[in-house]
Amino acid sequence: MAAFCSIQYGILIDLEYYGIIDPYFLKESSSIGNYPWDILFFKVVITMVACFAVAFLSGLLSEQLRRTKKELSIMSERVERVEKMAYLGEMAAGMTHEIKNPLASLAGSIQILRKEIPYVPEHDKLMQIVLRETDRLNALVSNFLLFAKPPVGKIESVDLESALAETIKLFEKNQDTRRRVSIMSDFSPNIWVKMDPVHLRQVMWNIILNAAEAIEGEGLIKVKTYPLKHNYACIEVNDTGCGMTKQLIESIFDPFFTTKSSGTGLGLSIVHRILESYNTWLDVESEVGKGTRFTWKLNRIDIPT
Repeated sequence: MAAFCSIQYGILIDLEYYGIIDPYFLKESSSIGNYPWDILFFKVVITMVACFAVAFLSGLLSEQLRRTKKELSIMSERVERVEKMAYLGEMAAGMTHEIKNPLASLAGSIQILRKEIPYVPEHDKLMQIVLRETDRLNALVSNFLLFAKPPVGKIESVDLESALAETIKLFEKNQDTRRRVSIMSDFSPNIWVKMDPVHLRQVMWNIILNAAEAIEGEGLIKVKTYPLKHNYACIEVNDTGCGMTKQLIESIFDPFFTTKSSGTGLGLSIVHRILESYNTWLDVESEVGKGTRFTWKLNRIDIPT
């Protein structure tokens, strides 16, 4: 708009100079046509440059305002989620102990009964089902507590390449995954971060597991690390899976939300909570039918001596 106004202003000055239009507020003796051309040209150029500068600055400020509003909206959502999880964590800590203790008593009682009563195949099968479901409930409650209130880890200096390579190697021991999915790694050397190694491996394991489960049949997972500006390191995981819609991406971090028949819906929720404890978060980009990319960044430190 400012640029258009400057052009319009220049045209009006030219029309006044050639006498096509005259300002009504000027006397005949001081007609604009009597102005020296060089002075008039200088005024026009200066005014147009000023208008273009205003247009540029207006556009710059408008873009900055748009980005700021977007960042504030994202931060507001994260703060709201953190506050909600803080209340949930306190409640989950108490509930977990109240549930785990009866489960432990139930499992112990069933094991004693299996040893003391005469063996009956039908009864033994029922007791095995009870023990199996008790273990499943115990694991579910433990995962929920980990999601609601992640434990404070032991912060150490970790070689990112070594820790991630070890996790990938362990994951590849799963024969089913190894036959279907290939994992490629591209690690930048000498990247060290401050983090609990257990948390780092847990985050990486859940991300790779989610990527592998999103691949139907054969596929590829690419894991990449590289340094960023301002002493950050980025970890990127790409898969060739089924991809997700925007609506699905908005829900994947919600607890107990899952599209898998055998999933609990806590894997990515736990990842998100762990990363939040390190003042970072998981970014997701996905396209249906092509795959998904997960990225997150960590504070990079100097190589320990």
